Amino acid sequence: MDTIIQDISQIDTFAELSKDDLAALAGICHVAQYPPRVVIAREGFEAESLFALTTGTVGIWVDYGTDNADLLAVREAPCLVGEMSVADQLPRSATIITGSPVEGYTIDADAFHQLLEERGRIALSLMKGISRLVRSSNDSFVSELRGRNEELMKANDELRDAHRQLVRQERLSSLGKFSSMILHDLRNPLSVIKGYADMLELKLENMSEDLHKYASQIRRETARLSGLTGEWLDFSRGEIRLGYSAVTMDSLFAQLKENAGPRLSSKGLDVRWDNRFEGTVLLDSERITRVMLNLLDNSRKACNRKGSVTVSAVQEGDRLILSVEDDGVGMNEETMNHVFEPFYSTSDGGGTGLGMHIVKTVVDAHDGVVDIVSSPGQGTKITISLPLRM
Repeated sequence: MDTIIQDISQIDTFAELSKDDLAALAGICHVAQYPPRVVIAREGFEAESLFALTTGTVGIWVDYGTDNADLLAVREAPCLVGEMSVADQLPRSATIITGSPVEGYTIDADAFHQLLEERGRIALSLMKGISRLVRSSNDSFVSELRGRNEELMKANDELRDAHRQLVRQERLSSLGKFSSMILHDLRNPLSVIKGYADMLELKLENMSEDLHKYASQIRRETARLSGLTGEWLDFSRGEIRLGYSAVTMDSLFAQLKENAGPRLSSKGLDVRWDNRFEGTVLLDSERITRVMLNLLDNSRKACNRKGSVTVSAVQEGDRLILSVEDDGVGMNEETMNHVFEPFYSTSDGGGTGLGMHIVKTVVDAHDGVVDIVSSPGQGTKITISLPLRM
């Protein structure tokens, strides 16, 4: 008897009982032992006893033996299990299965009910024990529910992002196909306009300064339109096929000066051309020229009148480093995060919003890297690192 009293007093539900109450309870306890992985109480059956376990573990399952089986909890001795169905005298709501070998006591349900009627302290202790169990279960369920809700919210966010990305890709694909058809047709009249502008300058050698200016302006603007249509075509194709050729930085800089110089000068910008690269490198000259023109045009838009722009080329190890630096308005963090996205633009100076996207695409195609250092009011420096292929 003393051994039983000592054992059941270790169970939380009975820990506050007097020795007299413990002795009365010990009088209806029967020694029990169970091997691992056996059912000691089955869901849906009448509760004939409860279990005061002193060693081992048991699992509490619902829908055990079906495809919907779910483990509600694992209880570790010393503990009382099966008490709720005994207390409310309803069929068991879960199946109890031993995990490891279990030892303890079974308590007959009828004898336990009689003891509850006779000894209020035991009934109160049982009520407290059940309350603790319910609270613990609620906390566990709430925690699990919150975890699942967080997972669902995360999955929902990911699904929304994927849907937005899919819709965006479909729109861009349709836009690319549509743009490709239009731009091919658009290039023809541009070529005609440029041809007539060239003829004006050749045929009318003695024309007035104003006519020279107008013809030159036509040539520059048609060149600019050709460049913009080139960007659209590159974007609409979805990939860039490079045509490598041997290029010197002197020739590249000369091309940049011819194409971008007048527009930079028209804004009164101080442009510094710093070419410290000698020799030749294999590049797609047309594409890299377009990249640098895009960067120079961005600098032009970003700078106030009388601002400064520096274009440089230098060799660092086995890399060619091209950079365009300006003292313009700079970019904030939001702009930096989206700067390479197609159609994203914060400039009110016109353009397609594809310039930096084309820059990144062309540089990536050359196995290069684009780096941007910028902050609001402090200007911007964009560096392009390309592998030297000589």
